[in-house]
Amino acid sequence: MARRPAPDTRERILDTAALLFYDHGVQAVGMQQIIDRAKCGKSLLYREFPSKAELVAEYLERARQDFGRQYAEADDHAGSDPSARLIAFVEAMAESVQSPDYRGCPFRNYLAEVADHDDSAGRIATGYLLDSRARIEDFVADMNVAAPDVLAERIWLIVEGLHTAAAHPGGARAADVALSLVRELVRDATRV
Repeated sequence: MARRPAPDTRERILDTAALLFYDHGVQAVGMQQIIDRAKCGKSLLYREFPSKAELVAEYLERARQDFGRQYAEADDHAGSDPSARLIAFVEAMAESVQSPDYRGCPFRNYLAEVADHDDSAGRIATGYLLDSRARIEDFVADMNVAAPDVLAERIWLIVEGLHTAAAHPGGARAADVALSLVRELVRDATRV
């Protein structure tokens, strides 16, 4: 009778790969490193994830779902005011970058590291960023402010800067500064 992998095998492999990909980058991590760290055989790894490309895509999809849950929870607590929802969305992003081991946004990291974005992982990463930007645009559109496109673009640039600055030395204050800037922009835009 063939041995069956433990029920948590796929998750254990994915957890291991996620840590390695996040810490070192997807290009720098080989499948053998994942096998060694996850303490699984090569055949088991490839049975669960037939290619590295599939494993990377699964890593990014899991991150997308995790962030999606975090943003949905923030949105639920914000109520129906689009200004409050926008600020809650940026607060959730700011919270995610405040970890001492923050090494950048996994989606931005992937897109910066890999030249061809036309694979599954590239589509997930690009889709996540486009969805995040669209969410900001939707919140701003619902605020009924003058020049909503300009406000949304400014906030998006702050978010981009937040993720970049927080990942580098001296970036500890990036979250506070980004939130302060977004609150100021929203306050000024909604002033009657």
